[in-house]
Amino acid sequence: MQMKRIHIENFRSIKRLDFEPGRYCVLIGENNSGKSNILRALNLALGEMWPTERSFSEEDFHNQDTSNDIVIQVFFHETMEEWRNNRKLEIGGIELRCKAYKRKVGQKPAGTLTTDYYCIQPNGKQVQYPGEPLQKGKKPRGPWLPFRVTRELRDRLPLIYVGVQREYDRHGPTSRWSVLRRLLNEVNTAFLNDKTKVEVKKPDGSVAQMTRRQAFESAVKDAYTYLRTDGFVEIEQKLAANAVEQMGLDPARHKVELHFESHDPTNAFRSLQLYVEQMGITSPAGEVGAGLQSAIVVALFRTYEELKREGAVFALEEPEVFLHPHRARYFARVLRGLSEKGNQVFLTTHSPIFVQLDRPESIALVRRNEVEGTTVKQAAKAALAEDERKALRLMTEFDAQRNELFFARSVLLVEGATEKVLLPPVFQKMGHDPNRLGISVVEVGGKTKIPLFAKVCQAMEIPFVVLADHDVRDIDASWSDKRQNEEADRNRKHERWNRDTELACQEGALFWAKPDLESELGLPREESEKIDRAFEWIAGVTPEQLPGVLRDPIEKAVEMAR
Repeated sequence: MQMKRIHIENFRSIKRLDFEPGRYCVLIGENNSGKSNILRALNLALGEMWPTERSFSEEDFHNQDTSNDIVIQVFFHETMEEWRNNRKLEIGGIELRCKAYKRKVGQKPAGTLTTDYYCIQPNGKQVQYPGEPLQKGKKPRGPWLPFRVTRELRDRLPLIYVGVQREYDRHGPTSRWSVLRRLLNEVNTAFLNDKTKVEVKKPDGSVAQMTRRQAFESAVKDAYTYLRTDGFVEIEQKLAANAVEQMGLDPARHKVELHFESHDPTNAFRSLQLYVEQMGITSPAGEVGAGLQSAIVVALFRTYEELKREGAVFALEEPEVFLHPHRARYFARVLRGLSEKGNQVFLTTHSPIFVQLDRPESIALVRRNEVEGTTVKQAAKAALAEDERKALRLMTEFDAQRNELFFARSVLLVEGATEKVLLPPVFQKMGHDPNRLGISVVEVGGKTKIPLFAKVCQAMEIPFVVLADHDVRDIDASWSDKRQNEEADRNRKHERWNRDTELACQEGALFWAKPDLESELGLPREESEKIDRAFEWIAGVTPEQLPGVLRDPIEKAVEMAR
């Protein structure tokens, strides 16, 4: 099962939100835009803790206005069928609703919170079933009842939530929907059903044939006798006696025994504790440093992905926390691998490492304003050919700076390294701080790549400006015929690329350097000298001396960002 659509109303920063996540959904946006609130809503609806009125407070209501209900709806990719009282029910999702009583109800005063948790149809309407079994040829009698969410239904769409703090204790086998619990549940099922016989040597020296389960239980029972000290046995006996007395039973007629087990007989793996041994010291995994605990949690995801497990929903906040850049890149690949193997992955991140320029449809831009609250902008399937996607993938595999455009308020697309290093100090000369304004200068690797990056920006509705070399030069009549023909061919090629660039850009967003930036600024063409001379040039000019070829696109980018 996967989530097809998510609808949230009146929850924290969210006034009304509706979006359709894919298998790999990366939520990005500025601080306090509401990214975490989206994951919190999903965790309330499908996480480990069963939602009740205690799961909410007045602060959870949008603008703390309890006159409107909090609504969290999750629609499934597949419709499920259930039967109740001879009625087939089509379940398209679940709805969690929290509301405050408008007036006193019984002993509960006005303002008391209450929750409702039921199944919905694919159209969002409540699933209902007849209170009494339907009979052929007879009208249904009695009221129709809402079909409420069951634990069995929640188990079909388990959401594994990982917050910013990567404490191991939150992800151990005792946590119901942790990654490790899911891994060990499969091992436990195989263990319980394993009928293979093993030889077990008894204390009397004889050998018996048992299943692994029988052998384990026998060994634990023998070892357990050493724990049964007089004080321990006394506690068990007192508990049993006091329980019988509390129930008002006659101990002589109603014998009740209570005893402790060191593990759950149906799932011994659930009680396992992970230990870490380093430098001769052994410690529980939950007591080691934050960095090592985070590494262990990441290792759980890697193990899950390597064993090709599927069918879970992962929600991670800021997966880059505590990770070295190389490890972060590797973890990003692990998470994408999880999504490709049948799981659904949600991320919130501030790191370009976890976004993919060749898959803009996996990005959800989260923004917030006073009128609409938190909103999500998604790209429809961007009109990129497969070869274009491959090109973008290769360009950004080891260059996360290009992926930074998803995080920008506006983007200035440039052809090469000269513009990339020259423009930021020009911003400063003009009195603008591109980082404060949220403007990214993105080098696209040549004019032919500008339409590709423009497509991505347009798909995500990211404002962008282009500064490019026109590269069409006059032909000197004194040149040889061969030289004139070569220059004419070169001009035709650049004219074609120029047309492609013009078509890719919105009106007023394209700025040409004619014939190129080097000529406009008097820079050499040799790559070895160009950048150094560019720095020398910008250090020696005043703001008033800056040419329009640099000033105009920067002013436009600033206008768009504001």
